[in-house]
Amino acid sequence: MPMTYRLVSTDGNIQFELRPGMSLVLGRALNSDLPVLDPTISRRHAEVTADATGVGVRDLGSSNGTFVGGARVGSARLSGGDSVMFGKVPFEVRELSPMLVDDASAESVRRVARAGTTIIRSIPVPDADQALEQALRASGVQMAIDEGRASVPPAERDRLKLTLLLEISKALTRTADVDSLMEKMVLFTFRLLDVGHVSILLLDDTQELVPRIARTRAGEDLPITISPTLASTVIARKVAVLSDGSRSTPSEGGTVPVRNAACAPLIASEGRVLGVLYVDSLTPRARVSDEDLDFLVSFAGIGAVALDNIRSAERIRQEARIRDNFERFFTPNLAARIAAAPEALGLGGERRTVAVLFADIRGFTELAARMAPDATARFLTEYFSEMVEVVFRHGGTLDKFIGDAVMAQWGAPISAPDDADRAVEAARDMLRAVDVLNERWRREQRPEILVGIGLSYGEAFAGYLGSERRLEYTIIGDTVNTASRLCAWAEGGEILLSTSMRDAFTREHALGDRAPLTLRGKAAPVPVFRALR
Repeated sequence: MPMTYRLVSTDGNIQFELRPGMSLVLGRALNSDLPVLDPTISRRHAEVTADATGVGVRDLGSSNGTFVGGARVGSARLSGGDSVMFGKVPFEVRELSPMLVDDASAESVRRVARAGTTIIRSIPVPDADQALEQALRASGVQMAIDEGRASVPPAERDRLKLTLLLEISKALTRTADVDSLMEKMVLFTFRLLDVGHVSILLLDDTQELVPRIARTRAGEDLPITISPTLASTVIARKVAVLSDGSRSTPSEGGTVPVRNAACAPLIASEGRVLGVLYVDSLTPRARVSDEDLDFLVSFAGIGAVALDNIRSAERIRQEARIRDNFERFFTPNLAARIAAAPEALGLGGERRTVAVLFADIRGFTELAARMAPDATARFLTEYFSEMVEVVFRHGGTLDKFIGDAVMAQWGAPISAPDDADRAVEAARDMLRAVDVLNERWRREQRPEILVGIGLSYGEAFAGYLGSERRLEYTIIGDTVNTASRLCAWAEGGEILLSTSMRDAFTREHALGDRAPLTLRGKAAPVPVFRALR
C-alpha cells in the first residue's frame, strides 16, 4: 500500500493530507488546493506532489520563496521528518502508516487499548456508492424489482425504502456536477421503480422548462417532451401527480399511449422549484402505484437539495475565482462587491467620470541596465508592492503596470464624490513611500529612485476589453492620455495635475502654479498645477 504523508505546520494549526499521485497547489487564495492564509504566502506559492518515494516541492515563482534547510529552493525532495518553509510559514512532512488514515484516530485506538477495552469485531465501512449497492441487495428491494416485484410485505418494504433513501441521499450529495447528478438520479429511479422511461427537466434563468436528460430503461436517449399542462400544474401548485395519459415523441410526429405516469417537482430551499422528475410506463404490468409516488416525492426532494448544493458550490467557486482575480486590482471590499454581481464578467462597458493617476520612475532604463535581472525584479516588486498598497489604502483601483509605471484610477466601476481628493492624497503618499524606500535602500547600498506623477479628471470609457478567453478591466480615453502625458512632464518628486482635476476637489489642497504645457494631441498649451507636498 502506498505511503501517505501529511504536511503539518509547526504550530499544529494547519494540516494537509498528501495522497500519492496528486499534484496540489499551496497558496494564499481561498480556492487553492492547500490554502494557507498568511500574507507571506503568494496566491500560487508552490506545487506539492507525493509519491511512493517521498514528497516533491516546486516553487511557483513566489515572492517570498520556499526554503529547505534554510536555503531558498526552486524544487526539492522531502522525506518524513523533513522541514520546509513557505514564505514565513514552516511545515513538517510526516509519514502516516498505511493502516492509519488519521493520527487522531490512531490515538483513540491507543487510549482504548490502555483502558483495557477488548475489541470483539471490526468491519470496514463502505463509501456511499458501495453502501447503496449493499443496501439495495441486502434489503431485497432490488431483487423484487429484478424479478418483477416479488412479494414483499408492505411494512417491510416501507422500512427498506427509508433505508435506501438515506443511502441515496449520501450518494447524491457526493456528486460534484449537474450532469453526473442527472445520470445518478435516472439510474436510481430505474433501480427503485419498475418504470420504462425517466425524464428530468430543469427551469432555466427565464423560468422555461428545459429537458436535461430523457432515457428509457434500455438505455436509449429519446427526445421526449412531457405534457406542458402536467408540468405546469406540478410546478405552479408544487404537487406531485399520478396520471394516465399520453406523451408526445417529436421524432415520430405522433403520440404514444401511456398506461401510467408520475411527475414530482424538484423543490429546493425556500420553496424554490428547480424542475421536475417524470416517469412513465407502457406496459399494463408496470404501473406506478400510490406507494411509488410517495417514494418519488422523497427521492425528488433529495435530488433537488443535491442540485441546489452543486449550483451553490459552483457559484461560490466562480465568485472566489473572480474575487481572487479582482483583488489584484481592487480593494478587497470592492472586489467582493464586483464578484457578487454576475454582470461583472460581461464584455463591454460604460462612460464613467474618473480620476486617473500615472506614476513613473525617472531614468529607470539606465538604472536597470546596471542591475542584474533578479535584482531588477526584486527592486520592482518592492516598489510596486508599496505603490499598490497606497492606492488601495485610498480606495483606488490598480489598472495596470506599464514597464516601471503604475496606472491607477478612482471612479470605476464604483465612484465616490471625493475621487479627485483621494487620488491626489494617494499621489502625495506615494512620494512619501518612495522616501521611505530610498532610506532603506541607501542603508543597503542599493540605488535610489525619483518618481514623477501625473493626475487628470474627466470622462473615460470603463469596462472589460479583450476576448471571452482573456478579459481586462481598464479605462481608455482623453482623460487617461492627459494623465499619462502630465506624468511624462513631471520631474522626479513632482505631482502635476490638470485644471479639471483641480476643479473636482471637494477639500482644500496646497497647489502651486506651473507654466502651461504643450501636450501631444492638444492644439494649445494646457494649464497645469503642481500639488505641493
